[in-house]
Amino acid sequence: MPFHRSILGSVLLLAGPIFRLTLGNKDVVVLNRGAKADELLSKRSAIYSSRPESIFAGKYESQGRRLVLLPYGAGLKRQRAAFHQMLQTRAVGAYEHYQDAGSLKLLYELWTRPDDVFLNVHCFAASLVFRLTYGRAPEEGDKDLKEVVEVNDNFVLQVPTGAHLVDALPILDWLPDWMSPWRAKALRMHEREMKLYQRLAGEVKGRLDAEDSECFAARLWEQQQKLELDDMSVAYLGGTAFEAGTGTTSDSILWFLAAVLLNPASIKPAQAELDIVVGDHLPTFGDFEALSYCTCMTKELLRWAPVVPGGIAHVLEKDDDFEGYSLKKDTILLPNIWGMHHDEELFPNAEKFDPTRFMRTDPQSLKTFDTLSEGGGGGCGHWAFGFGRRICPGRHLAAKSVWLAITRIAWAFDILPVLDTQGNPILPDRGKCTSGLSVTPERFPVKLVPRSPARVDTVRRLYEDTC
Repeated sequence: MPFHRSILGSVLLLAGPIFRLTLGNKDVVVLNRGAKADELLSKRSAIYSSRPESIFAGKYESQGRRLVLLPYGAGLKRQRAAFHQMLQTRAVGAYEHYQDAGSLKLLYELWTRPDDVFLNVHCFAASLVFRLTYGRAPEEGDKDLKEVVEVNDNFVLQVPTGAHLVDALPILDWLPDWMSPWRAKALRMHEREMKLYQRLAGEVKGRLDAEDSECFAARLWEQQQKLELDDMSVAYLGGTAFEAGTGTTSDSILWFLAAVLLNPASIKPAQAELDIVVGDHLPTFGDFEALSYCTCMTKELLRWAPVVPGGIAHVLEKDDDFEGYSLKKDTILLPNIWGMHHDEELFPNAEKFDPTRFMRTDPQSLKTFDTLSEGGGGGCGHWAFGFGRRICPGRHLAAKSVWLAITRIAWAFDILPVLDTQGNPILPDRGKCTSGLSVTPERFPVKLVPRSPARVDTVRRLYEDTC
């Protein structure tokens, strides 16, 4: 049952804040309001932080190694500790030079190769996260990067609730191999990704003595004993970091372009702010405190187009009662992120991309990077990165990458629609997107027009000097 956003919106309107359904032999509760999800998945996280059993993607494809699918327990805590140590707010500052170089290259590619904006954005995100994870900048056509992307694209199709019948009816796992072709497929996928992730992590380990490698995998190897991780867990943590960061970054940037085409006035205050604060100088993380509208624009983007709109399922570990509902152990809870972000009571005129809605929050709170991934309570944030103990551990890094990329695009380019033969603008359709764990907009035409020769010169000069 891959989630489509139109379905998620209908669920909110028709079913109310919370409703129950049955999927196979499982009780499923869908949470449509952020306050309800916060109460259960965050405040009661001691019993709501596990994951449903994932037989295809978790047991066979990942062999119990993937963080996002792990049940709550010692293995999860070890992997979470590793991610927290490597990706907490202070730690991600060490990666800013990679984000700076990657987003500068994106501007250069958008200027010199404007015919395929989607390809440029996908290459930027994949190359950036590959470099952050493994410490080397992939060349164009890099075979390792291509294979990691393919593995990631295949994996995300296996995760949504209902993607495989065996996850709804676990008794099917008792069938012999000759009656379960899905099992052989999952094991083939595991074999491929295991060899790839082990080789890439092993290459980083081999470089540790020869060079100072600043990347996620290098830090994992250095802290391996302390974190009590075996070699396979280190390899899968590296792969998980790539999986988590790539889609979030590229899809968010593409949805930003769609948002501006559909709401052209929304980018004007950002461009005015940038003109005043940085002029023809390339904006950097050092300008963050002075660019409050750009910060609100990023928060609104993550609200308006959450890239995992159906959330990731949690599972209840013991019986509980909530607002008249008797919730039994092993109940699956699905946070309807799309519904929460389009709650008219919390976000009036929710269909509109309107960064000013976040300008009404405490101005001081907009001066720290944490605000980009802040939870949505009181309408001051969003829930794009999840809840409680299962919140995305790479959220600070991902949010900063999105902020820098869209801020620099707004500084460098006017985002304009392509006209059809009748002179009418061709606009993206929000309803046309991939259906699954994450959502990518269907390809749409867009023109990125440099805002001035001086800014083109700035991008060209910096790129030639540093890249």
